[in-house]
Amino acid sequence: MIRLPLFHASAVSERARHPVLRVMLLAGLTAGTAFGLAGCAGPPLRLYTLGMPSDQPAPQSSQPRLSSRAATVAVSNVVIPDYLDSQDMVVRRGEEIVRSPRSRWATRLSIGITDLIANEMASFHPSMLITDQPLADAAMLRVQVDISRFDVDMNGQATLDAHWAILPADPHKPLIRNRTHLTMSGPVATDADVAALMRKMVIQLADKVNADLPVVSASQN
Repeated sequence: MIRLPLFHASAVSERARHPVLRVMLLAGLTAGTAFGLAGCAGPPLRLYTLGMPSDQPAPQSSQPRLSSRAATVAVSNVVIPDYLDSQDMVVRRGEEIVRSPRSRWATRLSIGITDLIANEMASFHPSMLITDQPLADAAMLRVQVDISRFDVDMNGQATLDAHWAILPADPHKPLIRNRTHLTMSGPVATDADVAALMRKMVIQLADKVNADLPVVSASQN
């Protein structure tokens, strides 16, 4: 009968102390950990903004200089449904709200909508200071937009319901109120498609609000 040598735990431990074997063991553990992490890693997270009304900024020479007494218009933070007011990019599937696993808005959606509306309105009134940022003095007009519905479904149908008010600082001047129902369709195969479709909807809303904005000057205050 032939007896084979037995490997004892003490022998394995002794070999593990050997410098070359120890390096090989550490290299094997490192490679295994890296492989496990690579297997768990998903695609990189993408961040989207609603963006500016124009991808090509106007030349500096074509932008009129603001007067120190330019009329000021404050755009208040837009109100949207609670389930939308986050950084999640979502689409509707019937009664279900489906969140994108790969993409987020760079800011809360209400902030992105407010910025885009203010920038779109300002582009039509370059001699007026129209902003959603804090002002040094009281604004002559304040714009408040409330969005009650803003859905993009998985078939590419988008719906936006909103109402707005334009409030003058002078209580003797009339308050302007209006509302709109907008629909649009477009591709939604990617999150970039969804962002582009929502951007178009917000610009349409901004144009309707802008149509109600009275042109004022500081001398009228």
